[in-house]
Amino acid sequence: MAAGFADIFVQMAILFAVGAAGYAAKRLRLMDEDFDKKLSKLILNISLPAMILASVLTAESLPSPSQVLWTMAVACLSYVVLIAVGFAVTAALRVPHGSRGAYRFMLVFGNTGFLGYPVIMAIFGAQGVILATIFNLAFNCLVFTVGVWFLAQDNEYGVKVKMGPKAFLSPSIVSCAAALALTFANVHGVPVVGEALDTLGSLTTPAAMMIIGSSLANMPVRELIGGPRLAAAALVRLVVTPLLIWLAFRFFVDDPLLLGVLVVISAMPVATNGTMLSYQYGGDVRTMAQGTFLTTVCSLVTIPLLAVFLGM
Repeated sequence: MAAGFADIFVQMAILFAVGAAGYAAKRLRLMDEDFDKKLSKLILNISLPAMILASVLTAESLPSPSQVLWTMAVACLSYVVLIAVGFAVTAALRVPHGSRGAYRFMLVFGNTGFLGYPVIMAIFGAQGVILATIFNLAFNCLVFTVGVWFLAQDNEYGVKVKMGPKAFLSPSIVSCAAALALTFANVHGVPVVGEALDTLGSLTTPAAMMIIGSSLANMPVRELIGGPRLAAAALVRLVVTPLLIWLAFRFFVDDPLLLGVLVVISAMPVATNGTMLSYQYGGDVRTMAQGTFLTTVCSLVTIPLLAVFLGM
């Protein structure tokens, strides 16, 4: 367990270091807002879809179709709970117009990829990572539909972005559908293609963290962690939500591995692509960057404590 916690701390340190590089780059004028927007577009349309496909094509093995369906069903049900929590907490905190979508996004969507995979590996091993991959299929389908809709409501110019069917046919959504089809077809371990996509997808995390760091550089240091409202939302994101998920699902999810992965995934800090999506859809970039920073810092403590509490 001690070794596993050490792995978690290492992953957190990597996140902070890469984000700090983006912060320094903005201060040194090597990055600016226009560059951030263009880099965000590049990631969302090229490197992230590549990473989604690579998660299946580079896998050594895949679960059976029945296991995939059950895991997907559990994942979707968990997001029903998370979305309900997002709306309820946003209302309870009386979040003002212009930031409600950002708060709902932060409460619903966690960093299930870059941080989620190594944390799951440290706690549950390789079998847990396979389940986490299936959870991420549900995450990616929802974050680019429901998540984008949340952020579009916070358009800083007061213009509501119309989310028609074409808006949902993004490269990331298409890659999610393709990854799910490949999973059912048991296509994995594809040489060259899988490795090429994996290499391209590896750009996603460091670039996303640099964008977050660059966004934070626009604010005074004293404002990096936000105010009491954001702190309350972070507490719900990191502590209340995973405990609620555990209470709700332990009665009908018999597999302790599946339940454990579900709970730990729900305890992740705010998803790093929230800031990129905020840039693309005119959302509240400031609040999103603050929430990502605050929850990532706090998760250094909350995730290991949660694992101890659940006896993992």
